[in-house]
Amino acid sequence: MSAYGRRMQRTVTATVLAAALAVGTAACGDESGSSGSSSANGSKEKKVVGVSAALGGIPVDQVGEVLTYWNVPEARRLVAEDRERYASLSTYGIAEAGQASYRGEPVRKTFGFDETTVDTSVQVGADSARLTGRFDVDAVTAAMTQGGWTESKADGAPLFTDEEARVTVSATVRANSLDEAVPLPPLSAPEKSVVTDPAYRAVLDCLGDDVFLATFYGKNRKIQLPGLTLFAIGASATDDGGSKERLCAVTQSAAAADTVAKALRPETAAGEKFDGARVEVGEGAAPVVRMEWPNSAETGLRPGDQNRTAQLPQLLWQLG
Repeated sequence: MSAYGRRMQRTVTATVLAAALAVGTAACGDESGSSGSSSANGSKEKKVVGVSAALGGIPVDQVGEVLTYWNVPEARRLVAEDRERYASLSTYGIAEAGQASYRGEPVRKTFGFDETTVDTSVQVGADSARLTGRFDVDAVTAAMTQGGWTESKADGAPLFTDEEARVTVSATVRANSLDEAVPLPPLSAPEKSVVTDPAYRAVLDCLGDDVFLATFYGKNRKIQLPGLTLFAIGASATDDGGSKERLCAVTQSAAAADTVAKALRPETAAGEKFDGARVEVGEGAAPVVRMEWPNSAETGLRPGDQNRTAQLPQLLWQLG
């Protein structure tokens, strides 16, 4: 691992992925938004807030990776309102923010940006990430070079390297990779992204675009329930000021959907962690199974806790 990799604090999603790999279950135009804000150079840029737009920056060949999305402004708001319930969001999907907090130093001083300038984060597997927002390229360059990174250019944008690690940045996107074997997410949205994949599209339709946190647990994993194509867990705000999570699983047949539902329903029984949660099975050639539950401050029921405990992912990955 590079020096940068050693300094970086891995996200909870990376922890889940690493656990899965350890038991042999590894998977064999620019963004749009509705509101504008001023970038570091004073120009008007579009914000990318919404899971579909953010995933539009991830190439379709990454559908087998675990992907986790954060709506960073919403996560910041929730943490400020109720840190106990939203503790899992406290680094906002920005590994550099977590590392800076751990070391007691401002992330802006070390990396030239902070969470106030970030709109979305997408973590790709264990070793790369793509952030959208408003980045002062000159400030990022000054911080990175002062920190010992080597600066060069790639596709007209600054590229910083530190052993195997790479970071690139534009006025609206920052991407990193901690391993030279792991693709660096693109600054410009690819022609075909994971959003163009039918299974991803079905899961996104099930979750809703307003989720503030969502993890997609990799398409077509080698070891998982038969007939399961892709599943994700997303958290969204509720009208009463709280939040809820929904698991959405795309299957290949009615029989496969029934198998997934049967695996999940025991977890909703009286006295179990998800007591009272609803499990519903959709229709069609590729039925979607949904399970929904309210969040609380209880461990395991906070948004994002499934990335830490893997209780439900293990059921569908057949790890238990």
